[in-house]
Amino acid sequence: MRRVLLPLLPLSCFIASPIASAQDLNAAIADALAHAPALEAAKAEEAAAQARLDRAKSESNPLLRVEGSVGTGRIDNGGFFGITADDTTPLALQGTAEMPLYAGGRISAAIDQAKGGAQIAGFQAEQTRLTTVVQAISAYTEVLTARKLNARFHQLVTELAEVERQAGLRFKAGEISSADLAQARARKAQADAGQAHAQGRLASAEAAYERLTGNPAGDLAPLPDLPRTPPTLDEALDLARNANPSLRQAKTAVDVAKAGVRAAKAEGMPQVGAYAEAAHVRDQFFPGYKADSYSVGIRGKWTIFAGGRVATQIRAADAGVDASEARLRQADQALQGMVIDAWTGLATANRMVDATNLQNQAAMEALRGRKLEAKVGSVPVLSVLDAEREAIAADAALLEAQGQRLVAAWQLNALTGNID
Repeated sequence: MRRVLLPLLPLSCFIASPIASAQDLNAAIADALAHAPALEAAKAEEAAAQARLDRAKSESNPLLRVEGSVGTGRIDNGGFFGITADDTTPLALQGTAEMPLYAGGRISAAIDQAKGGAQIAGFQAEQTRLTTVVQAISAYTEVLTARKLNARFHQLVTELAEVERQAGLRFKAGEISSADLAQARARKAQADAGQAHAQGRLASAEAAYERLTGNPAGDLAPLPDLPRTPPTLDEALDLARNANPSLRQAKTAVDVAKAGVRAAKAEGMPQVGAYAEAAHVRDQFFPGYKADSYSVGIRGKWTIFAGGRVATQIRAADAGVDASEARLRQADQALQGMVIDAWTGLATANRMVDATNLQNQAAMEALRGRKLEAKVGSVPVLSVLDAEREAIAADAALLEAQGQRLVAAWQLNALTGNID
């Protein structure tokens, strides 16, 4: 969640009551997952990759092919063999059944490549899901924080408007100086600026929420408790290395590249298959020609010399393996850095929540003291408002810290693949 520094921050005495029918965070996450185009695209890619895997597996199945042609024409052999010219209806029909017996590793390599592609697509879909979940949580917490800030600013502006009005009346009556009146107006203007900023932040937050979930942000339940997270950095790193979808993608890409090497080497191997063919032919060479035939046997093909084609393909595949292994190391290093950042960020957010909570309690105690002093006339009303602004600032800092802590916890769990 982004941090926004405001000159004024909302009133600590305002507490919104939760609505019984308010939407909770789980519902917001479900809406985001159902609405996300990126996730829909990732799932479609996963389905396409699975279809490619099924296609690769089907290469080991028998193949039955039927070909035929029929037409009309005329054959004139010039009287050769005493055959006279005549109109014909040439007909040819052939059926072929083939079964691969040995493909030199081509089929198994293609299946391994397609299987790795399907796994990569699945990991990508999972990564997209985790990203969408974190985005939904961030949008949800931002809307709640922005609404509280806006409500507190509204109350502050209302109070300062009354203070400004009374200051104007007292100035006209000669009870206060023009400097006191100017101070009241300055505080009111400052509060107006803070409210405008809060209103803009709220509009942006609600628009982002609707874009993400497909629904306007209605009544939202308060932030839930923190999810369970890895207790130590070492445990977080171990979980990430085993379950992070992006890293698993990179690992699978290495397997796909190695299968590509096997596929390249298989191009230099022979292919053997069994076949059965049957043919029915009429009027092909001279009028009245007839021929029916069938045959069964084994058919093979082997390219003995390819002019370097296979060797260069193998070198390219080997280079692909080197590249994929380098990308795996890069992904592992990047993931390690992100997990460390997320874990330390969560630890920092926990300390920030504790610190801002103490700050908020102290500011509220100071506000109560100023109000008591104002009742006995020992301090002016503006001093109470200054204390109230400090309490607002402390309360807003607490809201920000709580939201950041929740997002940091979910972000850490997303990196470790620990989100159901």
